[in-house]
Amino acid sequence: MSFADPCLILLDCQRDQVTGPNGRIDPENSIVIDRIKELLRHARQSGWRVCHCQFQGEGPQAGRAPIDGLRPNAQEAVFQRRGLSAFSDPYFHQVLARSAGSTALLVGFSAPFSILATVFDDANRDKAVTVVPEAVGALAVEPRDVTETRAMAFDLVARMAPVIDWQTLTQSWPVEAPLV
Repeated sequence: MSFADPCLILLDCQRDQVTGPNGRIDPENSIVIDRIKELLRHARQSGWRVCHCQFQGEGPQAGRAPIDGLRPNAQEAVFQRRGLSAFSDPYFHQVLARSAGSTALLVGFSAPFSILATVFDDANRDKAVTVVPEAVGALAVEPRDVTETRAMAFDLVARMAPVIDWQTLTQSWPVEAPLV
């Protein structure tokens, strides 16, 4: 699938959003990280606009470092916010304003919190974002596991925002030669 002037939004692609209480990354979130890496690589190679929106709440900053392989480069906008929604950064809405009429793909972590809050805020504006469910992860919210937490979040997300599945998104991408 091709898009006119697409924008990729990476929300909360930070270590503290994927590392569970046991200090490990859930296998389901490892798959999501790999998908986001693939999407980011494609976006950069294809000249898409890319922005990163990171949570910068109170407390230690060490865990809030970007996930390896998902670090912003010098050409990409980085928004640091204190609220749940990406729109809590006062400049984030400008990214979507520049994306008017084009596709803004939302991927990242914190599905039941930041992703849901951003989709809710967007639905109250102009429905500019499209969510890629297979490229969105979450930590478990007790008593649920990661799978159940994601499912609960997407029960609501899919009611408020357009979604595009991974296969539809990637079907027209060029196949990369295997590494030798």
